[in-house]
Amino acid sequence: MAVIWLLIVRYKVLFGRLTKLTSAALLGLGVMASAASAATIFDFTGSRTNLGLTQSYTVDGITVDVTTVGGDIHRNRNGLGVTTNPDRNRIGSNGSVNESLTFTFSQKVNLLSSVVFEHRDSFEMFEILDGDSNVLAIQRIMGAGGSSAVTLPGLNFEGDTFTFRHLSGSGIRIDQLTVLAAVPLPASMPLALLAVGGLVVLGRRRKTA
Repeated sequence: MAVIWLLIVRYKVLFGRLTKLTSAALLGLGVMASAASAATIFDFTGSRTNLGLTQSYTVDGITVDVTTVGGDIHRNRNGLGVTTNPDRNRIGSNGSVNESLTFTFSQKVNLLSSVVFEHRDSFEMFEILDGDSNVLAIQRIMGAGGSSAVTLPGLNFEGDTFTFRHLSGSGIRIDQLTVLAAVPLPASMPLALLAVGGLVVLGRRRKTA
């Protein structure tokens, strides 16, 4: 009888430890899963200046290289434009050239949203392309006059390169880009999962015995 009671006590102790370990592992997985991806906002506003043909920004360990077609990159408090545009250095249509800004990221991301500045009470039309020049979307926005910000939510385009190319209107600027990049799980995670799984199997075997 004493032997049976001892086995029951040992089983309860082992089962309690397994339960705690499994719960801790699941909790850790949940925390890491929620932290496996985090939104990163790139803010392109700043003092009024010409930045040349290329410019780099790094936020949260992600680097984006900005390049241009149609002139130098121009920055002001409303974001990035292109210097040769005749309408206050916005991304516009300069004669035969549809000006554009290209954002190339150091890793694959999901482009979630963008804040675009439109400067007049009229429609602007531009397209967003991927790294292979495929059109992801054609955007048509309506400003409210002056320097009106228009947020493009829910884009959710995956890739490492995105180009904003102007089609018609008085011109736009890119104020912000919000992206989501996957954060790799620690290399030790598979080993930790294997260890927890082994403990669970061991507990079941002892229960059967």
